[in-house]
Amino acid sequence: MRPLAHRVSRIHVSPIRRVARLFDEARERSDIISFAGGAPSVSLPQGLLDEFARLLSTDPLRSCGYTGTRGIPQLREAIAADMEKYGKVHYDSNTEVILSTGGTEAISSILMSILNPGDEVIVTDPTYLGYREMIELAEGRPEMIPVKVEEGYQPSVENLKGLVSNKTKVAIIISPDNPTGRIVSEAFAKALVDLAEDYDFWIISDEVYKHIIYEGEHVWMSRLPGAREHTITVGSFSKEASIPGLRLGYTLAPEEVINGMEKIQQYSTLAPDSLAQFALVKFLDGNLKEPYLREIVIPFYLKKRNVMGRMLQAHLPEAKTITPPGAFYYFVDMRYYLARLGLDEEEFASQLLEEKGVAVIPGRFFGDNGVGHVRLTFVSEPEERIEDGIRKIGEFTSSAKH
Repeated sequence: MRPLAHRVSRIHVSPIRRVARLFDEARERSDIISFAGGAPSVSLPQGLLDEFARLLSTDPLRSCGYTGTRGIPQLREAIAADMEKYGKVHYDSNTEVILSTGGTEAISSILMSILNPGDEVIVTDPTYLGYREMIELAEGRPEMIPVKVEEGYQPSVENLKGLVSNKTKVAIIISPDNPTGRIVSEAFAKALVDLAEDYDFWIISDEVYKHIIYEGEHVWMSRLPGAREHTITVGSFSKEASIPGLRLGYTLAPEEVINGMEKIQQYSTLAPDSLAQFALVKFLDGNLKEPYLREIVIPFYLKKRNVMGRMLQAHLPEAKTITPPGAFYYFVDMRYYLARLGLDEEEFASQLLEEKGVAVIPGRFFGDNGVGHVRLTFVSEPEERIEDGIRKIGEFTSSAKH
């Protein structure tokens, strides 16, 4: 058999995509309780549904046709205006904004645009599981900042300073975080910007959860003094507009980065989803976004978060975690229970799904510091199934036969 390219052997199948495939194959099984994926469970706003219908009925050829690789000018203008409204930072929509096929493609095309072989990329450990694979595909070298539950999953400024060198090309920070839900501290963000200025490296600020915040405030990285010329801000409509399957993300960055991304995306995806682009102009410009998030999304997810937190305390009292101030997840230190069961967290997740019908994501996929942890998503299931699922995890950890 002819071997595949060496780059394929460097990366792993995403456990989240593996679970998504499982659910596609077993969609009729109502007995599986999923704490695994991160898909929104609240319907998109009616005004956005109406806009999709209007576009398809009045101008289907245009709304489903090709667009430029950067995306339609109207949406890029709306994104720039949205950043100015919330982040208080100005971007030129013609030269400093680009659309992408989700935030995932944005990260990939950024790294392919700025990394040379051997360039170092600083990321937290644990962090979003896709970063390391994309860094290695772009032939960069990940350098990890460990974060721990005892420290609220906040990265340490001292650890950061110990990693930065003349080989550092970029640091990636996601806030609110996937998998831990923490919001990065302003002190760490300021230290990161100072070091980026001193060592002249890029900061990728992944802000896909920037509006999914229950307590505290989002730190707008590009607003900090000295940050704008070093910061590449990534956003997505998957979470804030509840359209993950339409795959629409965006990047705001200095012109040279946008130019590089456009070259990459011309030959990877050609152009982003056109129907979603035209409809999202209405979402940003038509007074839909703010009331939708404030009145529907945040209250809905906050109740689910609180239910899961209460059930974790009641049924897994020896587990360690934080109440996530943002995003969709609890990242739970299960080492006490895993030691009793004689399992690692991957074996635990597999047996839990098989015996109790509850799906979780093993923590090791998010980094070495995730070993002994599991990630639980609280947004995907209704409250009664969250209660039932955590109760089943508690029963599984107490089972004498393990």
